[in-house]
Parts: sequence; C-alpha cells; structure tokens
Amino acid sequence: TGKSKSKSWKRMVTKPTFVGDGFTRKPPKYERFIRPMALRYKKANVTHPELKATFQLPIIGVKKNPQSPMYTQLGVLTKGTIIEVNVAELGLVTTGGKVLWGKYAQVTNNPENDGCINALLLV
Repeated sequence: TGKSKSKSWKRMVTKPTFVGDGFTRKPPKYERFIRPMALRYKKANVTHPELKATFQLPIIGVKKNPQSPMYTQLGVLTKGTIIEVNVAELGLVTTGGKVLWGKYAQVTNNPENDGCINALLLV
C-alpha cells in the first residue's frame, strides 16, 4: 500500500549524440536517459581518403562506440566512434554497378570540444 512511486532516476547525457529521424521521446515517467536537443547531430564532415576531399553527409546511425556498449546504444558520438553515413550524393558505385547508399566512417575529432563531427570514410 502507500503512494505509488513517482520519482525515479534519470540521467542527462552530456555528450554529443545522434538520434534517428523517427525518434520520439518516452513519457517523462519512463524516460531514463535524456539526450538534449542542443547536443544532437544529424550531419558529419566526412573526408574521403583517396579523393582527399571532404563532404558534409547525413548520419544514418551509430555502429559502434569503442568506449562503452552503453554509448553505442545511446548513440553517443566520441572520438573513435564508427558511424554510418549516407554516401548516395557522392555517387559511389560497387563493382556490380550498384549505387552505394550507406558507408562507415570513423570520428577523428573530439565532438565535445569542437561542436562539429569530423570523420574519415572507411574504404
């Protein structure tokens, strides 16, 4: 008996994150991790190692964050994170002639300090 428990623990994610397009927040009662709007990123400056050119490409998702599995799950972007970027506008094609859509890139800077995401395309 007694009052139902209303207050429960919450964590504010204080690092740059990636949140997908179709993301909707849970109701505050069930929300455990809050990812601030100001720290969410949609695009990354990706350098192609062979072309030596940099393009601003939309991020599709976070593949792996080496710092912690929890960071991977939350979509936290730190140095060394492997992200998937949309390379459709680069017009890259496979040997079979198919247009490539998503490709992996590794974050090379510390987005927490810089306010942008620089990454190197993994070829």
